[in-house]
Amino acid sequence: MARERREGKMQSLQLCSSIAIILGFICCISGSVVVSKQLECELYDIHICREHGDCETTKKVCEEVDADKQNHCYVVWQQVLNETTGKLNVTVQMKGCFTQNAACNQTECIDYSYEPKNNMNFCCCQGDFCNHEQKWLPQATKPTDHEDYPQHQEETDNVYIICTLLVAFLVITGLASLGYYYLRKRTKQAHFNEVPTIEPEVTSSSPCLALRPIQLIEIKARGRFGAVWRAQMKPDEVAVKIFPQQDKQSWQTEQEIFKLPRMRHPNILEFIGVEKHIENSLSSFWLITVYHNRGSLCDYLKAYTVTWAELCKIAESMARGLMHLHEEIPATKGEQLKPAIAHRDFKSKNVLLKQDLTACIADFGLALIFQPGKPCGDTHGQVGTRRYMAPEVLEGAINFTRDAFLRIDVYACGLVLWELVSRCSAHGGPVPEYTLPFETELGSHPTLDEMQDNVVMKKLRPRISNQWRTHPGLSAMSDTMEECWDHDAEARLSSSCVMERVSQHTRYQTTQLLIESNTDPADNV
Repeated sequence: MARERREGKMQSLQLCSSIAIILGFICCISGSVVVSKQLECELYDIHICREHGDCETTKKVCEEVDADKQNHCYVVWQQVLNETTGKLNVTVQMKGCFTQNAACNQTECIDYSYEPKNNMNFCCCQGDFCNHEQKWLPQATKPTDHEDYPQHQEETDNVYIICTLLVAFLVITGLASLGYYYLRKRTKQAHFNEVPTIEPEVTSSSPCLALRPIQLIEIKARGRFGAVWRAQMKPDEVAVKIFPQQDKQSWQTEQEIFKLPRMRHPNILEFIGVEKHIENSLSSFWLITVYHNRGSLCDYLKAYTVTWAELCKIAESMARGLMHLHEEIPATKGEQLKPAIAHRDFKSKNVLLKQDLTACIADFGLALIFQPGKPCGDTHGQVGTRRYMAPEVLEGAINFTRDAFLRIDVYACGLVLWELVSRCSAHGGPVPEYTLPFETELGSHPTLDEMQDNVVMKKLRPRISNQWRTHPGLSAMSDTMEECWDHDAEARLSSSCVMERVSQHTRYQTTQLLIESNTDPADNV
């Protein structure tokens, strides 16, 4: 009898192992289907609401993730006790998509933390729009009761069978997952030049930063995609641009641009590295670059006027940076091809000044790469800052070719040259306060309709002062800016032509500029 029982147990074990193997293969086959499912969550950001007035909760389709990850929805909210009413005031801070490996497996968004840090609650969940509502159910301790019951020999045998099943299932599933991950990784490496870089799971994705902790000091600027901080990465000061979770694509686009072959250039902002940070279960993405304490050209012109020599230095280095960005440099034996790049948000805020007033171009979150022989892809034409949009962008009549996008940058470059000339003291007359292009005519916040009506229909351009025409250098610079913002895109100068023109303007020496006049300079305005 004992022998028959042992043989029965062995047959049961063999049957269970076979079932485990079959289950493992089924899991592997169906795994790719599960991974590819795209989750939908509610999207909200209180910072965008406060800064831009866009307070609506919208729909967000979460990005596809790797095989070993899963998308979830999340909510971050703050609750403060109202001492008058005795009720909790709840304010939702953020909603969106969240990637987590093991947690967040509940269908409702519930925070069980007993004492939320800084009155900030966080919850995550799985399932479409499961973050529509959130709950706080504080638990001081988790149940840890484990009662021991007497067990017979047959119950011990059952446990043994279940453990064998579980081990076999986990081993096979793990091997299948590793194989899938390896194949997926090889596919991504084969298309490295075609898709944005995917960050690794470690905190620092740049090895050179791992041993150099970064301390944030102060916010220097806020932009469309995030805040720029002055930070300390001993022994250097650096600039850190922090992208929230919802702007991860812009972070990937910027680092993709910086990592292109031959992108290191004196007039392109110098890239140091990238990092991914996770705090309170929320991800943020850091872009680390060299820090320039003079800030943007826009901020500098608000505070200072420029001499003729300073104007030439800024304008020439800015044009040289734009020319390098636009230029396609063929591959050589030692270097890969550098493709042409369109900035698509060129403006004085995105031109930074070094200590010696040399300019460098920054902010490539909207940039387009033009690989030879490939179309520019599925892209939206009407992007950028309204007041710097070319006529063809405003009216939605862009020819989706490389040259068309490069001419849009040149139009914006003409407006930035106007900003520079408007704050130059070389003509000897009074220099007005700094204004943005079209600010005098259309105010601080022109609508898209106002820009279309004036720039497209009326062909309005910023006013060129008569005083500038009394100075040979400023007059030549005015001619250049007019050829940059020509209404006919094909008649505009190329960025290389702008650089050559501006470099020629430097021949007007300071001694030639102080031209005697029998009239009061104010009469020439």
